[in-house]
Parts: sequence; structure tokens; C-alpha cells
Amino acid sequence: MAITLSTVRTRLENRLKDISDIDDATLFQMATDLNQHLFNEMFSLDPERFITTQSYTVTSSPSTQALPSDFRDVQEDGCGFFIQQEDGDPGDDELTLTGYGSEDRGYYINGTNVVFTGINDSITVVLRYVPTLDDIDSTSDTFVVPDENKELLLEGMVLYYYRYEEDQREFEQDQRFVRILQRFLDKLRKTPNNFYRKDNSSIY
Repeated sequence: MAITLSTVRTRLENRLKDISDIDDATLFQMATDLNQHLFNEMFSLDPERFITTQSYTVTSSPSTQALPSDFRDVQEDGCGFFIQQEDGDPGDDELTLTGYGSEDRGYYINGTNVVFTGINDSITVVLRYVPTLDDIDSTSDTFVVPDENKELLLEGMVLYYYRYEEDQREFEQDQRFVRILQRFLDKLRKTPNNFYRKDNSSIY
């Protein structure tokens, strides 16, 4: 079960006793900033945790189709446009970046759309991409960290509160938050540092 802002807000009130000087808009901003910081830290260690997919059916060239509304980029390893095998299994044949008017098999991005080029038979293309992170704008919205990390979120929100208040306790709280964050990151599952190599033995 994900941790909601409502849960963290209750803990923040218990800790600081009075947060009436923080309106909802400021609370949402603090929570969004903390959530984005944690997302960036987690993503740098384990991108696969957040990579999302969408499928396209391509039958002609050029074929212009909408990117997902939460699309951010395909710059990370393991991201891109991959041709799905005929039996429906994932494939490792990745489309290359082309451009306007190209007849080569590939794709290019045009605003909020992707344009597939050089494809004249019906294939399924799977997009693996990094999504954007939605802002927290409701107390029912959730944070990206697993449920057992309420202490991390509490200490983070206390830090952001002290920053907002320009409280001199910010420096000490920052040290506390960094220590807890580092313990969290140390325990975070990391993808093994292995590199996939395509088997080309059959061509020799």
C-alpha cells in the first residue's frame, strides 16, 4: 500500500504540533518537491523500477501516433522503440532514430507524437520510456517510496518545512534526512551491473 500525503501530514502535525502556517498549496508544493527528489535518487540507482511501456500497431510509412501523456524521454538504457515478435514475446530489435521524410526503418519524435518511418508491414512496436512524475495536489496522492519508509518522508517534510520557515534548525534536519535517505538507498534493490550482448554466433 502506497503512502499518502494525508498519512505524512498527520505525522508531521504530531511531530511539529502546529503547522497551521502552511496552507494546502504550500504543503502540496513541499510534498511534490520531496517526491521528485526521491524519484531522482531512486531512478539513478534502478531505472527499471520506473520504466513504463506502451504498444503501437504500425502498418504504413509514415505513421504518426500520439506519445503517452506522461512521456518524458527514452534516453536511459533499456528504453526505446522495440519490435515485438510475431508470437507476442518481447523482442530486442530496436528501431533507430530517423527523421522527416526518411524511408529508413525507424522513428522520430515530433512534439507530442512519434512518427514511424520505413515500415510497410503490420508490426507491433513496444515503447519503453521514462515517465514524468505527477505533482502532488491532493492529500490522497501517494509518494514513490515503498510503504515501509514513512520515517524517511516525515524527516523530508520536516526539512522542507524548516526551509519554508527559514528556521535555523534546517541544517541539523538536513543532516538527519541525508542519513536516513542514505540508509534507504543502500537497501534499495539495484539492478546487477551486467551488460546484455546479443548472440551472434549463428552468423559464423
